[in-house]
Amino acid sequence: MKKYISLAAGLVLFAVSACTPSTPVADNATPTKSASPTATSSEKPSEKPKDSATPKASDKPTTNSEGWQDYKSAAGKFSIQLPSKPQEQSQDQKTDVGTIKLNMVIAEANDSGYFVGYADFPNKIANPADVQKGLSDSVKGSVGNLKGEIKSEKESTLGDIPCRDFEAIGKVKTTDVSMKGRFCLADNRLYQVFALGAKDKLAATDVDRFITSFKIEK
Repeated sequence: MKKYISLAAGLVLFAVSACTPSTPVADNATPTKSASPTATSSEKPSEKPKDSATPKASDKPTTNSEGWQDYKSAAGKFSIQLPSKPQEQSQDQKTDVGTIKLNMVIAEANDSGYFVGYADFPNKIANPADVQKGLSDSVKGSVGNLKGEIKSEKESTLGDIPCRDFEAIGKVKTTDVSMKGRFCLADNRLYQVFALGAKDKLAATDVDRFITSFKIEK
């Protein structure tokens, strides 16, 4: 299972890099040049993810009778259900538009990984059509780092927040894996919610519960 956790930072990194706004920004923002990641798909992030500090009381998960935990992040402004006690990590990544902090919450169950990542960009994308393009590029960047193939993807919303749902397959070393997730862009914050595991181990009901439980607080 550790092989999936070590891969999470890379998937989040390349998803963020692919979605970094390169289109016109909102009127009250100062345009900047598009970001180019400092790492390519064959490279690893410049810094190892580091465990975050002890979470605040509002960030600590509460366990229900089924073993699933209700997790709420005050800093990330989201809540979600996780199948086990999560591990929190953060990493600073340099890009052409400045240093972007990647934040990750990772849980394990049945030899599968459940990930929530978020990062804030300096500016938000102004054109709604470009938002979906950015989310699509983000999905492609993440799946591409697995040398995988997108099996399906579609536009979706979480309230009035634009999202993109997808399913993909790929390989982690010699293991055939499945990946299913939802990426959302709330103003200038990119959220990445996805599960990754061996094709014969990733439980569809657990993955659906995980993804549909994700809520963004305003």
